Amino acid sequence: MTNGRLRLQTAHNIASATEAGFIAESAINLATLALLAKKDAVSAQTGDVEVYDGAPRFCVLDRAAVALSVEEEGGKIDINAAPPELLQTVLLGLGLDERAAQQTAKAIVAFRTAPAGIRQIRATISSDKPIEPKEGLFETVLELDQVSGVSPALFRDLIPFVTVSSKSPGVDARTAPPALFAALAGYPLQQVRALIAAPYPNGLNRNDPRFPANFKQPTEHGAYLIHAEAVLATGQTVAKDALLDLRPASNKPFAFKEIRRGQSRYVDHLRNIIAANGAGVPDC
Repeated sequence: MTNGRLRLQTAHNIASATEAGFIAESAINLATLALLAKKDAVSAQTGDVEVYDGAPRFCVLDRAAVALSVEEEGGKIDINAAPPELLQTVLLGLGLDERAAQQTAKAIVAFRTAPAGIRQIRATISSDKPIEPKEGLFETVLELDQVSGVSPALFRDLIPFVTVSSKSPGVDARTAPPALFAALAGYPLQQVRALIAAPYPNGLNRNDPRFPANFKQPTEHGAYLIHAEAVLATGQTVAKDALLDLRPASNKPFAFKEIRRGQSRYVDHLRNIIAANGAGVPDC
């Protein structure tokens, strides 16, 4: 009887996790359709394009509570294109000392650089990783954990702020994640940490003159990171991130370049929605 009960509980957990995963994927698909519709509307008319800075919205989908946010990749640092000065500035803003920030920025450049241009840089770097630099462009931001000087804690801090999709040497200040904007603008570390923990709502002035003008670069509205979290009435939670490209090389309408497990950000709020039986929360 005990074995049967454990097997039944295991099967129930697997079914709940699968259900939550499908709901998160459905929310991602709905966000994709909305982005495609707005892209078509903008191409048919003249006007300003909506800016996506990652602010969440909450809704109910098939009795599950869902958090959905969309971030423009142009608001992040492209680790394949960013100059060392930009990398060093964000590392300083996240609390590294000047020497560590300089060495880590050099290591990121060394990792992505072809052999012909890497020898001089590599000679100044003592790696703390078991593998050599890739000597090629980053294919995913998750490869940052292979870079010398990037500790697990720093890796967790950097992931929300970097991309390989914008192809831009700068950052769009309008769409940058709040903590990234604060780090680049030289806000106190305590304020940056507070924005990492709770980015929304915030009172940031996106025209703050402290944001370095030489790092500003308008986005081309081509790539987005869609973050979806789902919480079921059973308590099962799932978070997924999808990297959406609206200008794929295949000439198709869109392509998902990457889908990965996301980090839960709003699970407490979603549980409150479940406890209130979705009262006052719109359908997705």
